[in-house]
Amino acid sequence: MQTLLAILTAATGLADGPTAPTFWMPQGASTVAPDVDIVFDVINWVCYFFFALIVVAMVAFVWKYRIREREHRFRMDGPTHHAALEATYIIVPLLLSGVIFFFGFRGYLDLATPPANSYDINVTAKKWQWAFTYPNGAVASGAVEGLVVPAGRPVRVVLRADDVLHSFFIPEFRVKRDCVPGRVGAIWFQCDYPTGMDPAKAYNLFCAEYCGTDHSKMLAKVYVLEQAEFDEWLAKQANWIEEIPDAELFTAAGPRLYAQCSQCHSLDGTAGQGPSWQGIFDRIRAGTGKFTNGQSYADLIGPGKVYETPEDYIRDSILNPGKYVVQTFGNVMPTFKGQMSERKIEAVTGMMKHLDQFDAKGKLKAAAK
Repeated sequence: MQTLLAILTAATGLADGPTAPTFWMPQGASTVAPDVDIVFDVINWVCYFFFALIVVAMVAFVWKYRIREREHRFRMDGPTHHAALEATYIIVPLLLSGVIFFFGFRGYLDLATPPANSYDINVTAKKWQWAFTYPNGAVASGAVEGLVVPAGRPVRVVLRADDVLHSFFIPEFRVKRDCVPGRVGAIWFQCDYPTGMDPAKAYNLFCAEYCGTDHSKMLAKVYVLEQAEFDEWLAKQANWIEEIPDAELFTAAGPRLYAQCSQCHSLDGTAGQGPSWQGIFDRIRAGTGKFTNGQSYADLIGPGKVYETPEDYIRDSILNPGKYVVQTFGNVMPTFKGQMSERKIEAVTGMMKHLDQFDAKGKLKAAAK
């Protein structure tokens, strides 16, 4: 079987570099892609062959044994049993199924068994974005940084879902695994072909399971970096916000962090899954607006109340979003515990206070720079 696979790999040109995209498949850029593509192609060609065989035979028999005009004779003495024919259409499909099962199951076991030296990345799926946490504590967002992995090294992604069922799918790597709430799954891949941080060369990450209103926006890029470049990116990613001066915190970090919020919160008053940020700090400070439990901002915010200041309420809304839900909105916001440091929360709060310095897309206006 190993020899057969090697021959097929060499014959199809899958051994040298990423595979070119085909009618059925995108570019294959992982170490498991050749095996997956071979099994897929073999099954396809088996289907093509038998489809053509059956259709041609059917048309030939319909033509040959058609009832001609004024011919109404029916023969009742035809054969009722043919042992060789029956054995053929039982044994041949059985052998084909056995070969397909062997290669398919072997591929499944390969994907289910990561190498011992795999690099672990925790992936959290939530409506409607991906969050990636690295061993050194660095956190990246699918909406901003994307998934960044080292080239030439097996990467094991540990999958979780915060809310509903999602599915982690990188077509170019031929890997797909469901993210099930309350369970921890894993899948691995290895890509030997660096892309750098160029979005045009990066691979695509999709959610392949319908997960609600903005399922189609749950996208991310996968960047593959040389090990030295990856180590440098990882060190910077863990401390990027600490390198921003305090005076520039909300102007420099705010838009980058808002990208994680933009799918649900607009800046121009447009209705979304969550309240628009337009005028949000003024509403909170003035105490207007109510929650689904009947309480208002004024009931909760102020000296001696649940929250001393509007900033305290905003902080808790980011870390515990389901505690108080604003009227007319659902309890759909995921928690950002472990992802939003105090400094990041400070940057987001500062942006809310100074929205007049940003355009509707969250970019700093030229006059404010």
